[in-house]
Amino acid sequence: MLKLSFRLLSCGVLLLCSLAACIPVPMTKPELYRPLADFTPQDGVYDFETKQAKFNVALDDNPNDADVRFARALLYMGVGRYASAEDDLTAAIKVAEKERGYDSERLASIYVHRGLIRWGDEKAELAINDYSRAIELDPANWEGYFHRWLAYHFQGEDEKAERDRKQGMKLEPEVFSREYVLRYDGIVLN
Repeated sequence: MLKLSFRLLSCGVLLLCSLAACIPVPMTKPELYRPLADFTPQDGVYDFETKQAKFNVALDDNPNDADVRFARALLYMGVGRYASAEDDLTAAIKVAEKERGYDSERLASIYVHRGLIRWGDEKAELAINDYSRAIELDPANWEGYFHRWLAYHFQGEDEKAERDRKQGMKLEPEVFSREYVLRYDGIVLN
């Protein structure tokens, strides 16, 4: 009888330990909002160097080509060279802001990408400023609202965050409702 009780007790303790591992544990803020996680190193070094060389030649021909700078910044982001990407994005913004008739949607996208890098560098206010500028340029830019919503939330500015979430829901309801459920109903996916 004693052996049976010990086995039963051991199994019960093991079961409780297993269940305890399933309880969601709150994560720190940077782990919850990591927008650069989508940019993972891609291709081989040769492909990177070949693409980088093509962009460099294009910029030698026309250093004021905002689109080439933006494309090269995306390449840098894809291989984790965030400082170089931020430099290119900043240069692209300067050029595009001066150019008459530059596509405001594209410029908004450049601002959003620079905001992603700045958030990753823990420059929260600068990132929020970039997201805000993207929204000014293109009020239909749901990504600006999306990232500013999360940034405000993790800064503790819940009222501003909720305003952005509601506006984002109008623009892209599927993305915002899915993210809201995943992040705030106990399930956190990275």
